[in-house]
Amino acid sequence: MRVLLITGLVLLVLGLVLVFGVYPFISSQVGAQIDRNIQGNLTSKILPPNGSITVPYTSNGKSIFILYYNSTPFPLSIAGVPPNTSSLTSSGAFLVISNGSGVLSILNNWSRPAQLNVSSIYYTPNVNPIIGYLILAGIPLIVVGIIVAILGFVRKR
Repeated sequence: MRVLLITGLVLLVLGLVLVFGVYPFISSQVGAQIDRNIQGNLTSKILPPNGSITVPYTSNGKSIFILYYNSTPFPLSIAGVPPNTSSLTSSGAFLVISNGSGVLSILNNWSRPAQLNVSSIYYTPNVNPIIGYLILAGIPLIVVGIIVAILGFVRKR
């Protein structure tokens, strides 16, 4: 029953490649594409104390990525952000807005001027949905591969 053991190992390896090989590759490609677009679209502005900048957004089926950095070690005040869309740090924010429209307002609420770099891009992943199905198919392939390999090993003895 050596054939059963080899078949199980092949299914196991194929499933592992789909889940742990294809998914990280696609994820890194999408991340790199978003990063290139954001870095290529940076707008620089100096915000005086109590000064603000507004970024209008409208999401029509595309995700909007808004990123800002500031030169102060303190966070700036952000208004107009839908809930559960942002990741804030002391010197910046990364927002992903997947639906809706509005105006994002970034306010320098400190007594010093702040150098601000803002970028806003629209993004829809252009990944073929078949790749997603293949990645999901990798999980049952791993399970079936393990079962078939165990059966092949037991029957070999």
